Amino acid sequence: MAALATFALVPAAMAADGTYSVYACKGPTGAPVGSSGWAPAASPQAHTSDACSGGGPLALSLDAGAGGGQVAKWTFQAPSATRIAGLNLLRTTQGLAGTSNTNVSYVVNALGVAPDGNTKELESCEKKNDKCQTELSAPVSKPGLDAAGLVVQLTCATGLLDSCPTAAPTVVSLGQAVVTLRDATAPSVSGTKVIDDGDKSGTLRVRFDAADQGGGLYRAVTRVDGKVVATQGLGDANCADADPADGDAYQFVSAQPCPASATGRESSINYKSLTAGPHTVQIEVEDAAGNSTAVYATQFPRANADGGGTAVDPKRLLQGRVRAWFPSGPKGKTHLRSRTFAYGVRPLIRGYVVDRKGKGIVGARVDVYHVTRNGKRTLVKTGLKTRGKGLLTYIVSKRLDTRRIELTYRALRPGPITGKVSLSVRVVKGGKTFVLPENRKGGKKKSARK
Repeated sequence: MAALATFALVPAAMAADGTYSVYACKGPTGAPVGSSGWAPAASPQAHTSDACSGGGPLALSLDAGAGGGQVAKWTFQAPSATRIAGLNLLRTTQGLAGTSNTNVSYVVNALGVAPDGNTKELESCEKKNDKCQTELSAPVSKPGLDAAGLVVQLTCATGLLDSCPTAAPTVVSLGQAVVTLRDATAPSVSGTKVIDDGDKSGTLRVRFDAADQGGGLYRAVTRVDGKVVATQGLGDANCADADPADGDAYQFVSAQPCPASATGRESSINYKSLTAGPHTVQIEVEDAAGNSTAVYATQFPRANADGGGTAVDPKRLLQGRVRAWFPSGPKGKTHLRSRTFAYGVRPLIRGYVVDRKGKGIVGARVDVYHVTRNGKRTLVKTGLKTRGKGLLTYIVSKRLDTRRIELTYRALRPGPITGKVSLSVRVVKGGKTFVLPENRKGGKKKSARK
């Protein structure tokens, strides 16, 4: 049948917000793709063919000498919750040149055009009145549409007694079709849950469910201070940018490329991938047309202070230092870094967190580690929080053996330790230094009671 032609590519138009492009026959790189969304129909003496996946065109043809009323057409219907916003078409013809074949007509129409739902002609060649006498090859570009469908149609007259007395078939070949679809509905998000706030692991992890009408759920996007730092696809191979190199992320080879729903999906970010300092992290879900809905937003890492109701300068926190001691003597005015206690007595520790100028940092969380004689370091408290003027108080358990106690401050959470103090506790029992057997150097763990 049809003569095969060499087609240039339609220049990629950057998709506007709320639209996405669907490529047929050739993708934006020129690689062969399918014909998603296009449906054929033909009369007995008319034909359609689809060679897109092999690098060929969508074609329409009329037999030589076809009778009146014979029709071949390719139709594209906008998927649910979308509208056709534009069409770019590369097509060539064979059999339209000259003044013969006067009963043939070729037309491209937009169907269901807003606001009245009528049909709008986008391109035509009606031989009956000699409106065109040359073959067609120039690209077709029709932006600014608002339609429910498209049809490319080749017809031999309309009367059954008419005919198209040609010696060879009449052929229209579509080398590339790019339909721009408008999707005005943003995704919906539900079931958002912080799986890990990152305070200990360093990685913020958020789980969510989402749903979308139209092009479907495309990807989860992580922004840091408003800039995209990571994307995570939510669909299969069809739900992927057809040309990641050209800067337009909303080009697909499927009319409805992405899934309508996603359940239990997770996004994450590790603080070590960020520059020092607190950042605004926002996770969004985006559909195929670029419409987005926020999933979760937070400061991460978080400034380790609440300021007592006043604004906190992160630079001031980075200079924070922690001081702690065992109070002793009259009114506890003597500050000791090491002290001996009888077994069963609860040691009292006081301290503060201040900046370089000595001003207290209010609402700072301090981590408390215990280091036993065998070198084992255990985090025993994370909720120790400074009060007014940056002061803190920590009362140690009475069931204690000899050990070191470390108080650490992190200006950002999560983040590295920026301030640390170590205190030594000697516990005496029966006049001797008391160390639990399992905490001695080389000691074994205490066996469970039978």
